[in-house]
Amino acid sequence: MNFFVIDSPVMRFLGRIGDIIILNLIFVVTALPVVTVGMALSALYTVAMKLARGEDPSVLREYIRAFWRNRKPATICWLIMAAAGALIFLDFRLAGAFGGTLYTVVRLLLAMIFGVWMLTFLYLFPYIARFENTVFHSVKNALFLSAAHLPSTVMMLVISIGLAVITLFTSRTFVIGTIWWFFAGFAAVAYTQSFLFSRIFSKYE
Repeated sequence: MNFFVIDSPVMRFLGRIGDIIILNLIFVVTALPVVTVGMALSALYTVAMKLARGEDPSVLREYIRAFWRNRKPATICWLIMAAAGALIFLDFRLAGAFGGTLYTVVRLLLAMIFGVWMLTFLYLFPYIARFENTVFHSVKNALFLSAAHLPSTVMMLVISIGLAVITLFTSRTFVIGTIWWFFAGFAAVAYTQSFLFSRIFSKYE
């Protein structure tokens, strides 16, 4: 009967799973307009880092508060990163027009730029969720933090990219993965990464 006590480890574990599912569903709904993805990401990491620190916030109330509080920097940063990502993708497609050594050099240069983009994107919205700063300094500090804490950065990239690759591996994993991402995936990844983000950010507070 101790399993059903409200403060038992089992009940706390089940409660945390419930928080993650609720958080994920809210994130998916608020990110659907696309232009609000930045706001949704910053709110997602705001709540996820609170959960990772052992706090017990009201998920919906805390999410909505963070969603509106960070709307300006998060939206501007999202539009900048989305435009940069689209430009890099377009350049990769256009690189096929080059031939020989020049083609290899251009593709290598674009791969390096894309790597910088990924490192910045990984830290940018968690940084906005934790700190108040200008858009320029948010982007700059996100890139700095990703390079300064490379082992943690690599670990978080492996988690994110690995799960994406598994989802796209076969048609069956795509169906299962889509269901998982819809109900829990984004919040579960953010929650897992938030243990590392909280430890990193605490050094600069």
